[in-house]
Amino acid sequence: MRKLLSVILSAVTLFCMLCTPVAAAGHITPSGVSYKNIGTEIESLAKENEGNYASFGTAVFSGDEVLYSKHFGYVDRKNGIIADESAVYEWGSISKMLVWVSVMQLYEQDKLDLNTDIQTYLPEGFFKKLKYDEPITMLNLMNHNAGWQETSTTIEVDDEEDIISLEEALKKTEPAQVFKPGEITAYSNWGAALAGYIVECISGMDYAEYLHKNVLEPLGMEHTSVSADYRDNKWVRDQREKTRSYLIMNFPEMGIVKDEDLGTAMSFILLYPSGSVTGTLADMTKFAQAFISDECHLFEKQETLDLMLSASDFYGDSDIPKNCHGLWVTEYAVTTMGHSGNTNAGTANLVFDKASNTGVVVLTNQQSENVFCNNIPEIVFGSFENNPIYTNAKITERTDISGDYLLSRGLFDGMAKVYSSLSYLPLEQGENTDSYAQGGIPALKRISDNIYMIEGSTDFLYQTETSDGKIMLEYSSMAYIQSDIVKNEFISVIIFAVIVVVTLVLLIVKGVKKLTRKYRAIPAGNVILTGQLGRLAVGIVFVLFLTVTVPKAVFIIMCIAAGISAIVCFVSAGFTVKAIFTEKKLKKFARIRYLVSILFNLFTAGFVIYFELFNFWA
Repeated sequence: MRKLLSVILSAVTLFCMLCTPVAAAGHITPSGVSYKNIGTEIESLAKENEGNYASFGTAVFSGDEVLYSKHFGYVDRKNGIIADESAVYEWGSISKMLVWVSVMQLYEQDKLDLNTDIQTYLPEGFFKKLKYDEPITMLNLMNHNAGWQETSTTIEVDDEEDIISLEEALKKTEPAQVFKPGEITAYSNWGAALAGYIVECISGMDYAEYLHKNVLEPLGMEHTSVSADYRDNKWVRDQREKTRSYLIMNFPEMGIVKDEDLGTAMSFILLYPSGSVTGTLADMTKFAQAFISDECHLFEKQETLDLMLSASDFYGDSDIPKNCHGLWVTEYAVTTMGHSGNTNAGTANLVFDKASNTGVVVLTNQQSENVFCNNIPEIVFGSFENNPIYTNAKITERTDISGDYLLSRGLFDGMAKVYSSLSYLPLEQGENTDSYAQGGIPALKRISDNIYMIEGSTDFLYQTETSDGKIMLEYSSMAYIQSDIVKNEFISVIIFAVIVVVTLVLLIVKGVKKLTRKYRAIPAGNVILTGQLGRLAVGIVFVLFLTVTVPKAVFIIMCIAAGISAIVCFVSAGFTVKAIFTEKKLKKFARIRYLVSILFNLFTAGFVIYFELFNFWA
């Protein structure tokens, strides 16, 4: 009997061993960390950074199995509300992955072609600001190289009553097309939202409705909201109102220490397909798992998923993938894909490796969080320094890339282009010809003929050229493009700032003299005063434009004011020139003053024209 029991027990033990899930000891992640130690590594990271977070939730999975899932901290520190399974977080730009899944579903149904001009699917006359004749395809939208500049008009509102339809929002916020389609990567929220609208046009359904029916419900994602105002999931709305956002930065060595409670930080994204999804950690995990599951839950055919996960864009003419049909490629020790997200209320990351069938999701209620969103994926996927791109890198020839660079995800048309001038990247070669500095601070280090590591990180830039021969440094979702004029633009802004300050001082001095009755009238004094007021008006408009987000109507008034002020400055300069030649009793000092006034007025008028401060329709 005992022998029989022993045999039975042995058989049961063997059966259990055979049925042990993949998380058993011996199974390891691409980084070399065993499945059973993942939790220890993450919890150690959390302990090391106890003062650097409010809350976060993270999950690590292998295929259909969740290896580790846990919440840390508080969604509301003031009221002591801990983060648990009911906590909801904003996905930010990870929302775009749902757009691209929807697009691929329509592709699978032969309702959409990835290489057809998207105007085929849009209402006639939809675009108003296209510059190039080349067609824009869905693949251009997925690769973010349709050629649009950054959206200069606000895409968020604080009041639900200000929410408008997706079609109307797209038309009101249409950015200028500044690059030829397919030439330069420039991350575009507007382009992704446009793809969501095309899903509406083809399917005949509201985008949020389409997602619930074709993605969320099939995956069992019951605690996820898509719409701008959470109307599609009241439970998520209720939970979201309990969640507060925080800005926490703890870098004492850099003199940066912040810990701010930002309230709920709720806003409503008009271009909502690009970034409004909100939900639980469990739901995001289900979505992420669908890309590496043994069964294809997103599409009817496995071939469709395989196509989606194949490279659709590369760095320059290399074989290094940059984008896979809307999913960004990130190089750790292995090549991964996914998407990150940032909103006013949180930071998130979704990363998976199809080869090893492992993945990671991280959700936080912090602005610009990078400790956990960056380091947890590295725990699972390893460091880029172990990637073949890095380990096999060789330098055979060198190109000097010194110069001034503009970020492709910027503003190049209309009055908003001044922002690009204020944020250019100057690179200068160091004593080591493979090192480049920005303002004396190390910035890049060459590791191969065309690849540069960003100092202090494991991110890299790939050197290539634009169609007109400019050096371009590609950086996943955008690029730095060499510019010959950006430094001059920056200097012109500085000169204009000096002119405005001097003008303000002169007006104050003049006012004080009049009050103390020490002011002496001079010939053409009113003409000079008019020019001064014109310059000051332009300065006020310029400062307001840089610092304040205003309604469209106020913005139009500002632009008109800038245009009129430029005309005033030009006319004032003309009358001042006339005064120099007609006034015979002008002293030398007065003539110098008049000449300075002329130069100031002409520069201001030119500044308005060059930066298109009058251009409210751009």
